[in-house]
Amino acid sequence: MLSISQYDLNEIIQKIKQKSPFELKDNERSRSWSLRVIISKLFYSLDFENEPQETRNKVTQLLLYHGQFSKEEIDEIFQSSAKETTAYSLEFLKKHPEIAIAEAGKSKEFPDEDEGEEGEKPREIKYIFPRYA
Repeated sequence: MLSISQYDLNEIIQKIKQKSPFELKDNERSRSWSLRVIISKLFYSLDFENEPQETRNKVTQLLLYHGQFSKEEIDEIFQSSAKETTAYSLEFLKKHPEIAIAEAGKSKEFPDEDEGEEGEKPREIKYIFPRYA
């Protein structure tokens, strides 16, 4: 039996396309760990840096199409890997143009613009997964 971490990305994609089950041990911990590995490999294969939320949506849809894991299981893995940050993605800046303008105002051309900044900066949710070979 192959360990799930030994599946390469192409094998994962093939299993999803064919809707063939991933081999899992019969315990909750193994199932959760295996799902984390699958999500990590899929997530890092897509445009996760520029579009973290859209990448999450794509990975979720692929796995729901495959059918072996529930939305709740998938969401739990993403939630456990969520981190708040002010290192904004392009996706976040497109949805929040006021932040993009404020960030541009802090460039070298306008170094004094950030003084007197009021309130806390909005935070974006990104996902950090271990990388598996």
